[in-house]
Amino acid sequence: MESSKNNLQTEDQIDIIALLSKVWYHKKSILKTVVIFGVIGILVALATPNKYTASSLFTPNYSGKSGGASGLKGLASLAGINIGSMEGTKEVSPMLYGKITEGVTFKKALLAAPIENIEGVQTLKDYFIQKESEFSIIGTLKGYTIGLPGKVIGWFKSAEAQTRLNAVPGIEAIAEEDFEYFKAIDGILTLSINDKDGFIEMIAVSENPKLAAQVAKNGELILQNQIIAIKTKSSLEMLGYLQGEYEAKKVLLNKAQERLSTFKDRNLNIATNSFSIQQTRLESELRTAGVVFDNVATQLEQVKLQVTKDTPVFSILKPVVFPNEKSEPKRSLIVVFWLFLGAVCSIGFVLAKAPVQDVFKEIKKGSIS
Repeated sequence: MESSKNNLQTEDQIDIIALLSKVWYHKKSILKTVVIFGVIGILVALATPNKYTASSLFTPNYSGKSGGASGLKGLASLAGINIGSMEGTKEVSPMLYGKITEGVTFKKALLAAPIENIEGVQTLKDYFIQKESEFSIIGTLKGYTIGLPGKVIGWFKSAEAQTRLNAVPGIEAIAEEDFEYFKAIDGILTLSINDKDGFIEMIAVSENPKLAAQVAKNGELILQNQIIAIKTKSSLEMLGYLQGEYEAKKVLLNKAQERLSTFKDRNLNIATNSFSIQQTRLESELRTAGVVFDNVATQLEQVKLQVTKDTPVFSILKPVVFPNEKSEPKRSLIVVFWLFLGAVCSIGFVLAKAPVQDVFKEIKKGSIS
């Protein structure tokens, strides 16, 4: 038994030594392959454009629950508004912020947001159009190698008749070019949510440092505005209704005052029962209009306070800064990767060449026999 184990160990050692000797025998070809891959790695590293990262760190501060809306339910019900949701309103969870940034509304707003300090560019959409018109060797190679199937499919799609969709309320229609821009936004802008520490980070990566900073800032502002719009929707609807009621009740109050004043002016020095009754009626209408107007004015001020309470305030922990240093690529790592790839491929080829040839020979022999 011991002798058989020793024989197996010696066979394994012989195999390893044989493999190493084979590698050493072909060391020149392996070295040449590694050098070739190294040169390719250097070219790829030099051709890969610099990318810059800009980010914004902020956190939402909510005012908490508020019970000041309970007195508004009666008046709100007349407008068909359910103001019960305004009491103890649930906050928009930061975990849903990512869903907002994935939405069509957010991306359309980001495409239309202003961009400064870049020649020929006023919006992010203009920047994408400008980049499409620029010639890039790497982009061309990728487009006609990796991206060739997509181009072929695109040609067939463009040949098909494009059907126009009728507008449907509540459903967004996205143009094909905008859909491509939306995918480009996904490659530039990301949202990182730290639920444990309670902060949100908006990160933008681009070849242009000015664009990266402005996309991060625009994304931050658009996200915050959309969160505020969601949070204050009910109270703003109530505010709009009460503002209309306030103006209407103010007109009624003014008319009641004018009717009473005109009646008194026309009936000076008259003291009849009909005069007294009419005056009493007009004064009663004026008091009623005044009470209603004061009530609406009070509730209008309450709803204004409610809107303020419902509006979240965002604290900026780290403002956006124009990046001065590139964040990627790591060119040394690219070269090392290509060197390693060349070594693996060349050694694998040397070790697998003979066994593969033997397999093909056996297949040929079997087919001949």
